[in-house]
Formats: sequence, C-alpha cells, structure tokens
Amino acid sequence: MHPPTTDVAIIGAGTAGCFIASLLDEAGIDCLLIEKSRGVGGRCSHRRIDNDYGIDLGAPEFSHSMVTNPLLKEKFNSWVSKGYLSSWAKKVNRFDTYTSIDETVVTLCGAPSMNSWHKKSVRHINILMQTKAYTIRRVEDCWHLLDESNKVIVVAKKIVITTPPEQAIDLLNTLNNYSYCHTLPTNSLPQYVCAVGFTKRLNAKADFYQGGHALLHNAIRENSKPGRVCPAPLKEVWVLHSTYDWAQQQHHAESGVAATQLVAAFCQHFGIEAEPHILTSHYWRMAQYKKASQENVNYTWDSALKIGCCGDWLAGGGTFGAISSALALHQQMLTQCPVGKG
Repeated sequence: MHPPTTDVAIIGAGTAGCFIASLLDEAGIDCLLIEKSRGVGGRCSHRRIDNDYGIDLGAPEFSHSMVTNPLLKEKFNSWVSKGYLSSWAKKVNRFDTYTSIDETVVTLCGAPSMNSWHKKSVRHINILMQTKAYTIRRVEDCWHLLDESNKVIVVAKKIVITTPPEQAIDLLNTLNNYSYCHTLPTNSLPQYVCAVGFTKRLNAKADFYQGGHALLHNAIRENSKPGRVCPAPLKEVWVLHSTYDWAQQQHHAESGVAATQLVAAFCQHFGIEAEPHILTSHYWRMAQYKKASQENVNYTWDSALKIGCCGDWLAGGGTFGAISSALALHQQMLTQCPVGKG
C-alpha cells in the first residue's frame, strides 16, 4: 500500500498540534496529524479511573485572561458557545498564605474533560494514531516521514513539529546542518502528578493552591470543575502536581512511589486525618523546559525547506503558550505559502 500524502504533516496531537491542524483545515489546506499515543491531547491528558469517571492529569485549564489577539478571542468565545470549553470559577490561594481570603479566578477548562477540546476540534481531520516518526528525509520537493524500520509512513509538502523539544531536536537532527536546532530548548524538567480521593470533605477552603511548597507545585480540587462529579463513596478528588525541582531530585522514580510522598505532604500541610485513596499517578518526563535562546520567537519556520516547530515550550508554556505559538506559525505559513500556491 502507498503511504498517505498530504499538504502539511503535523507531528504531535497535543494542544499546539490540534490547534494548528484546525486552523489549516479551516483555511482549506489538507493536513494530517501523526500521534505516537492512543489519543489526542498531549499534556492535557485525561485518565479514566473506571467506566464512568476520569481525571485530568495534565494541564488543568485554558488561561484566557491574557488573550488580546482578536482572532484568539473569537476562537475562545466560539469554543465556549459550542460547548468545547466551560467557565471554571474557582477560589485560589497559595500554600504558604495564612489568610482566610481566597481570590476567585475564572478560567476555562475542557468539557467534560481537558482533552475533549482536542477531540472535537480535529474530529474532521485525518489522524495516524500510535504512529511515531523517527526520521524525516527530503526527497525532491516533498518530505518523507519514516518509522523505526525506515518505512515511509507519510509524504508531505510541509512539516510542522509540535512535540516536546528533545523529541523535536531528535527529528531535526536527522537532517544535515539544520540551522534552527541551536535555538530550541534542550533541557526539559520532569513532573509527577497523582489523583487522590477522600470519603470525607476536607477543610481546604480554596479549590486551587499554587506556590510556596517544596514538593507541591499545585493542588487542584478536581470536582470543583464544571460537570465533574465524584464517584461514590468519594466526597472530594484532588489532583496534585509536584514541583519540577523536587521531581528532578527523584531521579526517575516510579510514579506510584512519588505519589505516596505527594499525598503525605498534602495531608500534612492541611492537617488531613481522613484516609486518602490514591486513584492514579503519572510521571511527565518532559513537563517544563529551560529556554536555550533569549530570542523573542515563539515558533520556527524555514520557508525554503517548508518545515517548522510550534509548541508551548516556544511561547512561555501552558495551554495559552501552545495556542499562541500555533497561531503565530499558522499565520506565517499562510503569508509565505498562500492557499493554492504550494
């Protein structure tokens, strides 16, 4: 069988990959997503605990307070009106703040899960799941993407790489003397995450805690999100994310071992005596990054080779960074390669 051909092959179906795919599709450009996992979403991961209940184990929200771009504002409003995203009004505080005043902050989260936005935004776009590109090769005026056995999996006119930086660099290093590699971050930071349930309501007044703790980067009351209901007999479910520095000190320990320590730290901090039930845990090997370049560039694009990168790691991190980076690269691609002109 012949490998599929497309105008743009997008490697990685996380937030940046799904968003740029949807933008290109709206512009009438044929594209194809390539994802090594079983589903879309990337670090907006959602893990099912049982048949009726799942938990967001990655990015907890879409922060839209910094959105000034008119097109992005329109997009966020559209996603809310379509039911892809829901408003999440939560009380926030710091771990090291000893005040009863909790600030109420409104953000957006996927409905009914964070990766629902990804599924809905690319439902009309072709996706190769559980497929990993190991090599990219220029053949005449096209790109060939090859798997581990050097079999061609996709032929494309253009390539957009949205994977974490180390994986992007591994791919780009299969080219000779690619000039943009030195601008990409090469040192990602890990993070542990776990979900813990309680059969009694806790005395934590805020729904979201962040900052001021040696082990915990944040703690999120998962059932405070719209549409999330705790499975009986649980009364509360919390998702705990470790600090990046602490995760690095664990030297790639098993996620279950780290989860036990995170839950113990959470219970000790809030004086929780109720028995915790660890529901699931995960280790993000590449959760955050250290920038390699101080240049204010939130994407890369080689107009001669027609290959580029976008992702949260190029635009300040988080879901907003991923979306901003994807939009900027999309606009650059349309400027240099208008629809119908290659």
